[in-house]
Amino acid sequence: MEKFRKQLIFRTIFTFVFIVCIVAAYIVIYSSIGEKSVSAAYSSGFCTGLLAVAAVYAARYIPAFKDEAKLKKLYVSENDERERLIREKTASGSFSVCAFILGAGIVISTLVSPATAGVLTVVLAGMALVKMIFNFYYRRKY
Repeated sequence: MEKFRKQLIFRTIFTFVFIVCIVAAYIVIYSSIGEKSVSAAYSSGFCTGLLAVAAVYAARYIPAFKDEAKLKKLYVSENDERERLIREKTASGSFSVCAFILGAGIVISTLVSPATAGVLTVVLAGMALVKMIFNFYYRRKY
């Protein structure tokens, strides 16, 4: 359990460093672009979303340091085989659905804008490359 506690400490520190980096990026974006720009609005929304996710993780980890029962519950939830299988199946299925939707978007966007179709094709190729790299890695590891 002590090893897991050290992992949580590392994750919490990493989360706070991540929060500081996102706040710094937010400040740089607003100081350089200005707040009336569409890209500034998009970037601020993205930064706010990342901050919310990081805050949820921090709020999940910090109480586990003070209460041994919460630490054990968190340990069990992260190492439970059923939960791990559900996460793996969810990731695999969602990747396939996203790739299919992106492929359909490529076909539709060729009718509207060839430049958009090109960008979507590069994104789909990047996703395929990442999937192949992970497949290669995990086939070697296991």
